[in-house]
Amino acid sequence: MPLDPHAAVKRAARELLGNLAELTDPPRLRVTDASGQLACMILVWGTAQGMPPAAVERRTATGGRAECRSDILAVIGASGRALTHKQLVRALREAGTPHGPGTVMKALAELTRMGELVNPKDKKGYRLASWPTPGTPPLF
Repeated sequence: MPLDPHAAVKRAARELLGNLAELTDPPRLRVTDASGQLACMILVWGTAQGMPPAAVERRTATGGRAECRSDILAVIGASGRALTHKQLVRALREAGTPHGPGTVMKALAELTRMGELVNPKDKKGYRLASWPTPGTPPLF
Protein backbone atom coordinates (compact mmCIF):
# COMPACT_ATOMS: atom_id res chain seq x y z
CA MET A 1 0.00 0.00 0.00
CA PRO A 2 1.49 3.43 -0.98
CA LEU A 3 2.35 5.89 1.78
CA ASP A 4 0.14 9.00 2.10
CA PRO A 5 2.72 11.84 1.79
CA HIS A 6 0.55 14.36 3.67
CA ALA A 7 0.03 12.03 6.60
CA ALA A 8 3.74 11.15 6.71
CA VAL A 9 4.79 14.82 6.78
CA LYS A 10 2.20 15.66 9.45
CA ARG A 11 3.42 12.74 11.60
CA ALA A 12 7.05 13.89 11.20
CA ALA A 13 6.10 17.49 12.12
CA ARG A 14 4.33 16.35 15.29
CA GLU A 15 7.34 14.23 16.25
CA LEU A 16 9.71 17.17 15.66
CA LEU A 17 7.57 19.53 17.75
CA GLY A 18 7.39 16.92 20.49
CA ASN A 19 11.18 16.69 20.54
CA LEU A 20 11.56 20.49 20.71
CA ALA A 21 8.70 21.13 23.18
CA GLU A 22 10.94 21.38 26.24
CA LEU A 23 13.05 24.24 24.88
CA THR A 24 12.66 27.35 27.04
CA ASP A 25 13.85 29.73 24.30
CA PRO A 26 12.28 28.65 20.99
CA PRO A 27 14.74 28.88 18.11
CA ARG A 28 14.03 30.68 14.87
CA LEU A 29 15.66 28.59 12.20
CA ARG A 30 15.36 27.02 8.79
CA VAL A 31 16.79 23.65 7.81
CA THR A 32 16.76 22.18 4.31
CA ASP A 33 17.67 18.71 3.12
CA ALA A 34 17.40 16.61 -0.02
CA SER A 35 17.51 12.93 -0.82
CA GLY A 36 17.08 11.46 -4.29
CA GLN A 37 14.27 13.28 -6.06
CA LEU A 38 12.82 14.89 -2.94
CA ALA A 39 13.76 17.98 -0.96
CA CYS A 40 12.23 19.58 2.10
CA MET A 41 12.49 22.71 4.19
CA ILE A 42 11.62 22.92 7.87
CA LEU A 43 10.95 26.32 9.42
CA VAL A 44 10.78 26.53 13.23
CA TRP A 45 9.70 29.57 15.27
CA GLY A 46 8.12 30.38 18.62
CA THR A 47 4.35 30.77 18.59
CA ALA A 48 4.62 34.04 20.54
CA GLN A 49 6.74 35.50 17.71
CA GLY A 50 4.34 34.59 14.92
CA MET A 51 5.43 33.07 11.64
CA PRO A 52 8.22 35.13 10.06
CA PRO A 53 7.44 36.47 6.58
CA ALA A 54 9.31 34.55 3.89
CA ALA A 55 11.28 37.58 2.69
CA VAL A 56 12.51 38.49 6.20
CA GLU A 57 13.39 34.87 6.98
CA ARG A 58 15.34 34.57 3.72
CA ARG A 59 17.24 37.83 4.28
CA THR A 60 18.24 37.11 7.83
CA ALA A 61 19.35 33.56 7.05
CA THR A 62 21.98 34.57 4.51
CA GLY A 63 25.32 33.91 6.15
CA GLY A 64 27.39 36.33 4.08
CA ARG A 65 25.16 39.30 4.71
CA ALA A 66 24.79 38.43 8.39
CA GLU A 67 28.56 38.67 8.70
CA CYS A 68 28.55 41.87 6.65
CA ARG A 69 25.86 43.41 8.87
CA SER A 70 27.94 42.56 11.92
CA ASP A 71 31.07 44.05 10.36
CA ILE A 72 29.21 47.23 9.39
CA LEU A 73 27.92 47.73 12.93
CA ALA A 74 31.44 47.18 14.30
CA VAL A 75 33.04 49.65 11.86
CA ILE A 76 30.45 52.37 12.48
CA GLY A 77 30.60 51.81 16.24
CA ALA A 78 34.40 52.01 16.23
CA SER A 79 34.41 55.17 14.11
CA GLY A 80 32.08 56.99 16.50
CA ARG A 81 30.54 58.97 13.64
CA ALA A 82 28.20 58.57 10.69
CA LEU A 83 29.72 57.02 7.56
CA THR A 84 28.55 57.15 3.95
CA HIS A 85 28.29 54.01 1.82
CA LYS A 86 31.60 54.87 0.12
CA GLN A 87 33.35 55.48 3.45
CA LEU A 88 31.97 52.20 4.82
CA VAL A 89 33.19 50.16 1.84
CA ARG A 90 36.64 51.72 2.25
CA ALA A 91 36.68 51.14 6.04
CA LEU A 92 35.55 47.52 5.61
CA ARG A 93 38.27 46.93 3.00
CA GLU A 94 40.88 48.46 5.34
CA ALA A 95 39.60 46.20 8.14
CA GLY A 96 40.23 43.18 5.89
CA THR A 97 36.62 42.13 5.46
CA PRO A 98 35.74 40.58 2.09
CA HIS A 99 32.42 42.37 1.44
CA GLY A 100 31.75 43.94 -1.95
CA PRO A 101 29.89 47.21 -2.49
CA GLY A 102 26.65 45.44 -3.48
CA THR A 103 26.64 43.24 -0.39
CA VAL A 104 27.36 46.27 1.77
CA MET A 105 24.48 48.19 0.17
CA LYS A 106 22.04 45.31 0.75
CA ALA A 107 23.25 44.87 4.34
CA LEU A 108 22.83 48.61 4.96
CA ALA A 109 19.26 48.46 3.65
CA GLU A 110 18.53 45.49 5.93
CA LEU A 111 20.09 47.18 8.98
CA THR A 112 18.08 50.33 8.28
CA ARG A 113 14.86 48.34 7.80
CA MET A 114 15.58 46.44 11.05
CA GLY A 115 16.04 49.76 12.88
CA GLU A 116 19.68 49.20 13.87
CA LEU A 117 20.95 52.01 11.64
CA VAL A 118 19.48 55.31 10.58
CA ASN A 119 20.39 57.34 7.53
CA PRO A 120 19.03 60.85 7.86
CA LYS A 121 18.92 62.78 4.62
CA ASP A 122 21.71 65.06 5.88
CA LYS A 123 24.34 63.54 3.52
CA LYS A 124 26.50 62.51 6.52
CA GLY A 125 25.72 58.82 6.16
CA TYR A 126 24.64 55.90 8.31
CA ARG A 127 24.78 56.03 12.09
CA LEU A 128 23.72 53.72 14.90
CA ALA A 129 20.08 54.17 15.86
CA SER A 130 21.10 54.22 19.53
CA TRP A 131 23.14 57.39 19.05
CA PRO A 132 21.49 60.69 19.98
CA THR A 133 20.07 62.60 17.03
CA PRO A 134 22.43 65.43 16.04
CA GLY A 135 21.03 68.88 16.81
CA THR A 136 18.59 67.60 19.42
CA PRO A 137 18.94 69.59 22.62
CA PRO A 138 19.60 67.54 25.76
CA LEU A 139 16.65 67.07 28.10
CA PHE A 140 18.66 67.93 31.23
